[in-house]
Amino acid sequence: MMNSKPQAPDGRRPDAPTISSVPHLGGRGALYLLALVQAHHARIDIAPTMEGTQSVLSVLDALGVIRVDRRLHTESRAAGGGKGAWSYTWPSVPFAELEGLLRDYLSGEGRSPSYAETWLGIWQELIPQEVTAYLQHQLRIHQFGDSYLSELSPLLVANESRYSLGHWRYACWAAVRSMASVSLQYPGNVELLKFTLASELPRRLLIAQGATEGKLCFSPSRSLPTCSLTTAFAGIATRLGDEFWISPPALTLI
Repeated sequence: MMNSKPQAPDGRRPDAPTISSVPHLGGRGALYLLALVQAHHARIDIAPTMEGTQSVLSVLDALGVIRVDRRLHTESRAAGGGKGAWSYTWPSVPFAELEGLLRDYLSGEGRSPSYAETWLGIWQELIPQEVTAYLQHQLRIHQFGDSYLSELSPLLVANESRYSLGHWRYACWAAVRSMASVSLQYPGNVELLKFTLASELPRRLLIAQGATEGKLCFSPSRSLPTCSLTTAFAGIATRLGDEFWISPPALTLI
């Protein structure tokens, strides 16, 4: 959710480019702004992780369409939430008209082949965020701390295209269940729990990849709150739909 202040801009942004219309935002800018607007209306998170949300806000602030309150933004980051404080500062389009214009642009021109490389890059960026959020969810269900998330980092290779998000979700679920079993046998052995997670994740990914199609693919999870960036990307900017969850990122699918 956002501590947001959509309002008429008080003045120009001399520190930002002059953008006259929605198409001039470009694909990424338009997608990010739509995610922000939809998150505001639905009172949901923008991106799967706090870092992802901060990245969206930073891009939109640099474009001059919003202004982020740095003081409140820092406080919200320190509190550990995916929130931010912002105000709408784009004079070219009234805030009330934004969502419709952005949807039309992204579902029309945004689906042309010239945008495919941009969407592939965003797909590859979203997977680590979604995986991190899902692993964190599983860890918390089993009362493990977020410190174990560090074991995930070495596996999240940039532009990874071998595994689908559904494969990752299965691997996270299975690995944390193994941790829970080990914890019962060796209570308080943090190093052993870290080793279990670090070794089980890649093993389970390979098992999922080699399984019958769809058998070990968790997609999507209804137990996690949705975020606006993922839904706008998979359902508006692209026609991916369920492919976002069940297939590894591939240009041919966009």
